[in-house]
Amino acid sequence: MKKLLILMASVMLVMGFSMSASAYYFTAGDVADQASADVVLDIVFAADTSGSMYDELNTISDTVYNIIDNIDCPDCDAWVRARFMNINGSSYGYFDESITAYVIAAGGTPVSNHQEDNGPAVTDLANWYDWNDDTTPSQDYYKAIVTIGDEGTENGYDDHYPMGIYQDDWDAAYVANVAAITNDVMVFSLVGTNSSFDPGNDIEVLFETMAVGGNGGISTIYSFGNTGGTYALTTSETLEQDIEDIICTAASGGTTPSVPEPATILLLGSGLISLGIFGRKKLFKK
Repeated sequence: MKKLLILMASVMLVMGFSMSASAYYFTAGDVADQASADVVLDIVFAADTSGSMYDELNTISDTVYNIIDNIDCPDCDAWVRARFMNINGSSYGYFDESITAYVIAAGGTPVSNHQEDNGPAVTDLANWYDWNDDTTPSQDYYKAIVTIGDEGTENGYDDHYPMGIYQDDWDAAYVANVAAITNDVMVFSLVGTNSSFDPGNDIEVLFETMAVGGNGGISTIYSFGNTGGTYALTTSETLEQDIEDIICTAASGGTTPSVPEPATILLLGSGLISLGIFGRKKLFKK
């Protein structure tokens, strides 16, 4: 018997001043409750909520109920705890909770300071999100971030002329990749298309490498490790299935992860140095 229940929860965030905000999160599973699951997954959907992403985020918002209602992981009985967050306070649809403000409220110093900071957002979540392993000895526990964007991973294209992918995007992606692997967090990249600028496949390569590993960079070449995540496009005709596949892949422990090889780089300011620190029965909350 299926059940879909919507509730509302308010949280207080601090960002130089107190502000009220709402957080969309849900629990869903192949089983009746967390106690009946053999896997518990905490997963955060972190979105660039700039104007160029509105069409993709609208599609994701329109399909999310179907994703929840039909989630059925083939390889495990999973209990999923998912949260929707924007990067730097620009809300859209379900993505109405700021990662930057969340880190500040947790007592940290966020790396993210721009709505298109997909790389720093992954770093902040890997280091500061309230990953909650409350599983029993017979259950597995996994952590994952789904980063959603369509521009560079550092400030989008705001600091770039001409618009494109630059070394600072690779720098931010590498810091995020290291933070994720250090904290045993899988990264899944969901990449959109930008209507104002076509960077070829550079952005796709950037986001893919941040999640699944490989070599990347311009003036400095990094060796990225595999976080155990995957890569997909927001424009896919099978987007709903793609997102369910992301959740189920994460709930199954992800793809085979690997440790990044040592890279011949200079530590970029405080970037690498400062890596600190929701079964058919469902519950959807706001």
